[in-house]
Amino acid sequence: MTPERLMHIYLGECDLHVEVLAEALEEAHTWLPFSAETIQNITKSQLRILDQIAYRFTKLQDTMGQKVLPTILELAQEPIAPDSTFAEKLNWLERMGALPSSEELKKLRVARNAIVQEYPDDRDLRSSAINRFIDGAMQLNALYVFVSRYILEHFPNVENSSE
Repeated sequence: MTPERLMHIYLGECDLHVEVLAEALEEAHTWLPFSAETIQNITKSQLRILDQIAYRFTKLQDTMGQKVLPTILELAQEPIAPDSTFAEKLNWLERMGALPSSEELKKLRVARNAIVQEYPDDRDLRSSAINRFIDGAMQLNALYVFVSRYILEHFPNVENSSE
């Protein structure tokens, strides 16, 4: 399968994650941000939405990091060493203009890790971690929009590779 066809498939996967993530964020927007007081009264419905956000955030971040970003380098035929670190690849993508900031993607990994911490005895930390994660989810959606625009502008064959 050609890199253009693979990228077309990967963008389709990401589009689904972005769409569902955006819907969940929109729904969550009505009761966010959490505070130490409101976090103790989280409903099952809110928890389901937060779970949906966490799942789609993870799937989008993984698909971008493991599939989309490496395929950009392949499509661009960039001479980056195969044993380069992920950070080196991110820096390369930033220099190419495919990422607005490699640091932004690294910060999103921190946001993802923040949600893993439960902080059962500290409502302030728990609410703060969830609010940071929600902000990170919105930033990840925006980052994907930036990256997908770059791809379609620089590799127009990706758009037409569904045959």
